Amino acid sequence: MNFDLRHLEGFVAVAEELHFGRAAERLRIAQPALSQQIQRLEASLGVELLVRERRRTRLSDVGELFLVEARRTLAQAETARSVARRAQRGELGRLRVGYTPSTSSGAFLAMLAGFRERYSDVQVELSELAQGGRSQPLDDDVVDVAFVARLGLFPCSPGLGSRELSVEPFVAALRADHPLAARPTLDLAELSDEGFVVLEPQGCAEWHETLNEMCRLAGFAPHIAHQVGELSTQLMIVAAGLGVALVPASTRALRGEGVSFVPLTGPTTQITSAVLWRSNDRSPVLRRFIECLNPATEAFHPIREPIPQH
Repeated sequence: MNFDLRHLEGFVAVAEELHFGRAAERLRIAQPALSQQIQRLEASLGVELLVRERRRTRLSDVGELFLVEARRTLAQAETARSVARRAQRGELGRLRVGYTPSTSSGAFLAMLAGFRERYSDVQVELSELAQGGRSQPLDDDVVDVAFVARLGLFPCSPGLGSRELSVEPFVAALRADHPLAARPTLDLAELSDEGFVVLEPQGCAEWHETLNEMCRLAGFAPHIAHQVGELSTQLMIVAAGLGVALVPASTRALRGEGVSFVPLTGPTTQITSAVLWRSNDRSPVLRRFIECLNPATEAFHPIREPIPQH
């Protein structure tokens, strides 16, 4: 069958107007051209769609049935056009978002909420990443954008776009009824006799080494009571009274029940949270998401808490 949407549009116009002149005017084409379109359509189908009488034009029985399908085809074609245009504008599609637990609050939540509000038809898939992870999920094409945290400053990485979200210190996480939990601040050395709940070094070597170095500078070697894989598990064990932990200040947003978060005095390593993406990724959805980063990051005030002094 050699016909296209233009032929169907012409047929539907004639079928609805039952007059070639009015249908041609509606389509803004010449009447002879429209007549030729209908003749080609009928020839390609091998059927008579219209009965042309002296004073009027009417649909044949075949034409009545064909009209239903022609309308349905044109409607589906318009839906397909709309989907393609919206996808090109980044209004439809999929966005794979990876995040580490320490970035799952503050600006991260604000960005997701803002993007979801503006582009509700984009499917957002969330994946939790290892706490010490950086760009590996992007390198492996596991995610399209990654919210990650590292100790110190974020270096520029070839092939990656980035935006800093926050810089924050570590705080002490203690069971709510711990003798030190009500203190406004703590010196890290005051926790020298405590058992520490830490993230497993194989999944987060940088953080593990930093904990040891912070304690060394405070004059003691930490006693590791428990090693866990997730930040939320750290808080659960702390809440059970089985140890203390050093966690990012933003962890307070997780609202660990039965846990108090106490700022530390003296210098501590700062944690930088950032969002990363592949700079050569031309996805329209990713482009829209990056555009949403500007107002979200400008409205978000990074956590740069003053370090109390004795």
